[in-house]
Formats: sequence, structure tokens, C-alpha cells
Amino acid sequence: MTNELEERIRKRKKKRNRRRLLSFLGFILMLIYIPAIWKWVFSVNHEISVVRTATLEVKIPLEGIFIRNETTLKSPGTGIIIPTVQNGERVAKNKEVASFIQSNMRDVVENYRQMEIEILKRVVSEYDSASGTQRELWKTAIETQIKRLTDLSNSGDLSDAEDIRSRVDRVLEARARYMLEDDLLKDKFKEEKKELERLRSNVQKSVESIVSSKSGVVLYKCDGSEEIYTPDTRYDITLDDIEKAVAGPVNTDKTLTPAEISIKESEPFGKIISNDKCWITFRIPEKQGAEISLQFEKARLNGKEISYEIEIEGIDERIPVIIEKTGEKNDDYQVFTARMSKLIESTMDFRAVKGNLVIKSITGMKIPIRSLFNINEVDDTADLAILKMNKVRFVRVQIAARQDNYAIIENIDTTDTENSVNIFDIYLVNPKNVVEGQVIDK
Repeated sequence: MTNELEERIRKRKKKRNRRRLLSFLGFILMLIYIPAIWKWVFSVNHEISVVRTATLEVKIPLEGIFIRNETTLKSPGTGIIIPTVQNGERVAKNKEVASFIQSNMRDVVENYRQMEIEILKRVVSEYDSASGTQRELWKTAIETQIKRLTDLSNSGDLSDAEDIRSRVDRVLEARARYMLEDDLLKDKFKEEKKELERLRSNVQKSVESIVSSKSGVVLYKCDGSEEIYTPDTRYDITLDDIEKAVAGPVNTDKTLTPAEISIKESEPFGKIISNDKCWITFRIPEKQGAEISLQFEKARLNGKEISYEIEIEGIDERIPVIIEKTGEKNDDYQVFTARMSKLIESTMDFRAVKGNLVIKSITGMKIPIRSLFNINEVDDTADLAILKMNKVRFVRVQIAARQDNYAIIENIDTTDTENSVNIFDIYLVNPKNVVEGQVIDK
């Protein structure tokens, strides 16, 4: 019994001694590795960067409605409209925009036109030896269009190919008609000329010309808002109007000139747009709207105007605009109306639009916003962790502008050289778990 008790005591002592040894070894390891762990937590993986000068554009999202001086074109009857002026082309007052053909006369007119083309082809094929000045004129005109086509092919942009084809067709048709009028050819093509005159007379009886009541740019598309959004009502557009206009899909597609338009009597098939100026009434967030309203009122008191640029989805170029009037506002948005006199043809396909108002472009010390901490939203100040001789120093800076993930900063007191940020200073991009005075290994 005594031996068994002694054996138990001996085993307990052995286990206790082993635990003490392991505890001692663990303590030694902690003494060795705690500094390394501390350094890993607080120093390693700190991304650093250099303060540089850059330009930051400050943009505000906008949603708006275009308002233009538009005159609708309406069909004189039920039938087919054949455009004679391309989309985006300017037409003078009292000039033909399109031709109208009654439904029951369409096939007749088309047959007349095909016969006319066949006669002109026959004229060209039977007499293709014009010489002198006229031949050089035709040759030069065709070569000009061929050069345009070659340039387009080299650039990879074939958007004007249809225009080139139309111009070549007109040159060839003009050449054939010239041959018919040539004194030397009158007898040879006497019968063809009589036939053309008869066809032309019949076509003129079947086709009605539609002329423009004013000069402007042609667009073969109506959205039903031409009489709702007018220059006279541009200041009456409300936040609800804009909300409804942009609620659906915003169209950013350009309208192509249709070969023909099936139409009913008195229905609009297009419009003439005055391209000297137009307007956009838009809404922006109320906070930025209040700042712009203040600038607008100051400028107006001094007899001046304020201008900005806008970016519109679907348009590559920025559009310069001049603020004309401030409008309705609530806790979320404020309405503004701006005037524009450029790129009107580029925007004529759009009514409701989304984009950005570019309010300023500022150059200065640009850093990621995530590098700033202890941000005061009231006075737009924050701390930046810079490295001086590998030691962290917190410097209070002014946020001059911010956009997306970046900010432009300035020194609060430019005379305090000890507590200022300079170009090419090194700063912590992710200043987490750092204290002032901490040593950072670069």
C-alpha cells in the first residue's frame, strides 16, 4: 500500500515538473516573439505613397429634360412620306423636306421612278464619250467621292458611306440629264427626252411636296412632348416632371433617316428644330444645388453669368451651358434651367437624359480619401499620416475637393512649415492601427 502511494506521488510530481517546464518554455517564446508580433500587427503591410500634384474634376449627377424650339411636320394625307433631307441636315424656310405619296399611288410613282432610272442608264451606256470641260467635271466629282470613301475605309469609320453613295448617284444622274440637254445629243435622245418629260409630269401630279415653314435642322422622330416642353414653359418644369421623364429607359440611340414613313392624315412624322439655342432643365442633389444657387445669385447681382459643362450619356463631347434660373427644391433635389448654344444637333434625339454636371476642376495635392481619418464633415478637415524620418506624424489638412475615391487637400496654415504637407512627402495610404511617433519600415 505504501509503495503504491509513493508511486502516485512520484507521477504527480513528474507531471507538475513537466507543466512547469512547458510554461517556462512558453514564457521564453513569448518574450522572443511578442516584439515580432507587435511589429507585424502595427507596422508590416502598411501601404505608403508619395504626395503628388494632380487635377481633380468635381461632378454632380444630374437628370433632366431637353427643351427646344420645335415645329412638327404633319402629313397632308394617308400614305407614304419619302424624306428628301437627311436627319441632322439644315433646311431653309419654304424648302422641300419630304414628298408625300398617297397610298393608292405608291406603286405608280415607284414604276415611274424605275422607268426614269432605266432611261438615264440607257443614255449613259449609249453615249459615254463626253469630252472636254464637262467630262473633267464629272471625273473630278466622282474622284472626290472615291477619295472620301478611301479615307473612311482607312479610318475604319463608315458612318458617312451612305452620304457618299447618294452623292455619287446624284453626280451620275446629273451627268445623264446633262447629256439629254446637250445640243449635239438632242436629236439622238429625242424620244427618251419626251418619255422623261411625260413621266415627270405624271409623277408631279401624284407627289405632293412638303416644305418647311421655318429654317432649322430636320429630325424624323416625334416623342409627343413637342408641345409640352416648349421655350415658354421651360421654367415651369417641376421635380415630378423630371422624375416621370427619367423613370423609364433613357434612349441614347441616334435616329437614322428612314427610307419611307407610313403615315395617316394629320399625324406628325418629324420636326424642324431651331439650332441657334436650346435649354435643359435638370435636377441635382440639394446640397450641391444650394452652393450653385448661392453662386448664381452672387453672379446675377454683379450682372454676370455662371457657366458649367455637362456630360450626357450617349454623347462623347461635353456641352457648355449657362445657368438661367433656379427652380423648385426639396430635401433631396433642386431644379435648374440652363441655356446651351452648341452641340444642339448632337442632342436633338434625346428628351429625358442622365449625366453629370461638371462644377469645377481643381489642381492640388491629390490623395485617396481612404488615407484621411478623423474627418470633420462640418469644416471639411481631416488628419493625414505622413512619415518624417520613418516616424508617423499626424497633420491636420483641409479637404478642398473630393470626387469618387480621391480628394484634393490643402494646408490649413501655410506658414506652419512644421505641421504641413508638401509635394513628394511620403504618407500612409491605409493609416490603421498606427499611433503618432510610431516607426514604420518603408
